[in-house]
Amino acid sequence: PPLATQLPQAVGSAYAFKRAENGLAVICYFGDGAASEGDAHAALNFSATLECPVVFFCRNNGYAISTPVQEQYRGDGIAARGPSYGMATIRVDGNDVLAVYNATKKARELAVSENRPVLIEAMTYRIGHHSTSDDSSAYRSAKEVSFWEVKDHPITRFALYLNKQGVWSEQQ
Repeated sequence: PPLATQLPQAVGSAYAFKRAENGLAVICYFGDGAASEGDAHAALNFSATLECPVVFFCRNNGYAISTPVQEQYRGDGIAARGPSYGMATIRVDGNDVLAVYNATKKARELAVSENRPVLIEAMTYRIGHHSTSDDSSAYRSAKEVSFWEVKDHPITRFALYLNKQGVWSEQQ
């Protein structure tokens, strides 16, 4: 299947929004695997040089389907690419719902107010298989998956937060 083709399209839409001066921005979601495609590099470069109001949201879950990030690229993740394109960049804990919300909100404000692209890298982990045709047990251990299931589940973290704030409880 095509991979990363939505990134250049997002830049085209953002450029149209910029020219229309309508105060809108585009957000484009993709995974760390898509970030290794040529379309991703072209999109990041064009968005920066054309100064487009676009937010690139990369979900880095540690695997490009079955390829661990250590075998996919060198360097410090996807966020490290942003400054080389002259883009504002945010790395966020992808398992923290409020952190993701706040980072995305700030990125949109920056994209619209300054007509510039923003790159967000959300660090997370994919508990399940990549797709219905994927058996992730072929390339990662059950121990690794169970570590993440207990450690940092976004729903559990958000429920604990709501509970501490007194706005939700198990009884409710």
